[in-house]
Amino acid sequence: MLAKGKKGIRLIGYFGLVLCFSAISVMDSYAQKKEYPERTIKLLVGTVPGGVSDLWTRAWIDEFSKILKVPVVIENIGGASTTAALIEAATAKPDGYILNNVSQSAVAGFAIASKPPYDLFKDFVPIGALGSFPTLVVVEKSSPFKTHEELMDYAKKNPKKLKCGTAGATIISHFNFELLKQIADVDIIMVPFKGSPPGITALLGKHVDLLAISPTAILGLLKAGRMRALLTTQKLEDFPEVPLFSEKGLAEAGIIAWQGVFAPSGIPKEVHKKLADTFEKITKDPNVIKRIQTLGFSTEYQNPHDLAIQMKKDFDKISALAKKLGISE
Repeated sequence: MLAKGKKGIRLIGYFGLVLCFSAISVMDSYAQKKEYPERTIKLLVGTVPGGVSDLWTRAWIDEFSKILKVPVVIENIGGASTTAALIEAATAKPDGYILNNVSQSAVAGFAIASKPPYDLFKDFVPIGALGSFPTLVVVEKSSPFKTHEELMDYAKKNPKKLKCGTAGATIISHFNFELLKQIADVDIIMVPFKGSPPGITALLGKHVDLLAISPTAILGLLKAGRMRALLTTQKLEDFPEVPLFSEKGLAEAGIIAWQGVFAPSGIPKEVHKKLADTFEKITKDPNVIKRIQTLGFSTEYQNPHDLAIQMKKDFDKISALAKKLGISE
């Protein structure tokens, strides 16, 4: 029997609203079940185009995009070191459409910052890391030191006589050599420069006795015989004879200079898993491996769990050393 009168009209209106809300609920449910990703993903890099982090990201981003089937674009954000990019990423919506590059230098920056505008451990979650580059201890070709042992023996007998140049007081090669000094119990004067070029010039001009530096800037000089490597934190493909820190009892001084991808904290678990799985896939791509190696990187992969452990280990080590040396920003 059909409803009649005002009561019937009210019932019809009620059921109409129920149907309307049900339809909206179904539509919302359908929208929520759409597979990630649906649109362009932005990856923030805190260096200018052509910087190490930028080149590293460009070495694999095309393969990453192909697997996800959406564009993944780099946005270079300048500023104080990598801070500007990290701040933007930390405050981004955690939906998987904003990712960011985090390198080992960002951990060092966070460790020495007196009032950092973000929390590297609370504001970000690791997606994965691929590759790292070593710290080298090098001397000019005419240096009397042919081996690490000769250098350390002289340093122990002659405190404050040697000068070691670095590309800056807050970079990993500087910290690694400070750790080396502690472990080896030697007193070598540190001379931090503003970047690698002035340090290289100083070594070639014999204004410093040695350099602690990454291989990117000096590979050509090493191959040309104008410099000699005495020690490295990681094996060098072109110079396999150079001994490792760990082989000389200096393993604790070898902080790894890695490069990784992170997302803002709060990202849905299924989105994080898809990103992490995709990143792991591209680390096995021969083309990606070749490009990474061309940049002078090793090609080891770290999953999110291992990368989180590595970050904490590096942070603790750098924080303790920075406190002891009075280094802060």
